[in-house]
Amino acid sequence: MKTFSQILQDLQKQQYAPVYLLDGEEPYYIDLLLHHFEEKILQPEERDFNLITLYGKESEWKDVVNAARRFPMFAERMVVILKEASQMKDLNELDGYIANPSPTTILVIEHRFKKLDGRGKLAKSVPKKGVYFTSEKLKDDEVPQWVSGFGQQKGLNIGGQEAEMLSVYLGNDLQKIANELEKICINEPELKQLSVEHIEKYIGVSREYNVFDLPDVIFRADHHKLARMISYFSANPKAAPMALVIGTFYGYLNKLFLCYFSKADFQADRKMGIWSHHRKAAQHFSLPHIHRSIALLEEFSHKMVGIGNVHNDSALLKEMTGKLNNILYGH
Repeated sequence: MKTFSQILQDLQKQQYAPVYLLDGEEPYYIDLLLHHFEEKILQPEERDFNLITLYGKESEWKDVVNAARRFPMFAERMVVILKEASQMKDLNELDGYIANPSPTTILVIEHRFKKLDGRGKLAKSVPKKGVYFTSEKLKDDEVPQWVSGFGQQKGLNIGGQEAEMLSVYLGNDLQKIANELEKICINEPELKQLSVEHIEKYIGVSREYNVFDLPDVIFRADHHKLARMISYFSANPKAAPMALVIGTFYGYLNKLFLCYFSKADFQADRKMGIWSHHRKAAQHFSLPHIHRSIALLEEFSHKMVGIGNVHNDSALLKEMTGKLNNILYGH
C-alpha cells in the first residue's frame, strides 16, 4: 500500500492509476488528494465535460459505472469522483468495473471517516488494478513531530516546546492545526521561527497562565508561579478543563519515563519529544515518584467523570496539584 507522499509524487509526475480508493478516519490527507484530482489533472476548460462528481447517498453503482465508461471530450482523460462512498448501499457492485476499468478514466472512491471492510470485494480488487490508501489518525504522541514537519514545509521552524503546546491544545485534528499555522504564516509572512509569543498572539494560548506549563512548574518546584496559576485557573475554569490538565500531565510523565530508559541523545530525544527540562526533572525524581503520580492521575480521571467524589474542575485541580506536591516534595 502506497503512502500519501508516494501517491502525491506519482500524481505530480502524471503517473495515474485507473482507480483510487481513499478511506480512513483522518480526512486531512484525503482532502489533499481530492484537491489534486479536482484541480490539478484537468485544465480549467476541460473540467465542465470531463470532471464528474457523484455522492454515495444520491447515487447507485450503475451511475458511477456509466460515468466512468464515458469517453472524454476534448481531453485525454476523465476524472470521476465518488464522494461519501460509505453511504452507497451497493458499493461493492463496483467490483465488476474495477476488474476492467476504462483506460481513459480516473475513478476516485472517497470513503472517509471509516475504513472499508477488508473482507469486501473492493478492498481486495482495488489494489490489483489501482491504488488503495488508508488515512490513519495520528496518535497523540505523534502529533508534535507532524507539527514540526508541517512547519518545515512552510519554511517555519517549530521547536519541540511549541510543537507540543500546539498538539496538546489543538489535539490530533490535522486540518485544525494546519489552519492555525496557516493563519500565523499569513499574518507573519517573513516569520522563520515560531515562538510561544506567536502562539499566544494568534491562537490564544497564554504563556503566563497556560495549562501546558503546569507540569513543568510543579516539577521544578516553582511554588509561587504555581499559586498564581491555580488562582488564575480557579477564576477562569475554561482555561484549564480537567480533561486537558490530566492529558497534559500524562504526556509529561510519559516523557520522564522515556528519560529513565534511554540515554540522552540530541537527535533521539527530539524524535521522542524529550527536552532539557524533561531530563532535568528525571534526574531529581525517582521512578516511584512517577508511578505514584500516574496513579494519582488515574484517581482524578475517575473523579472527573463522576466516579467517587464529584467536584467541579477548579476544586479538582486544587486538590490534585496539592496531592501531587505531597508526592514529589513530601509536604
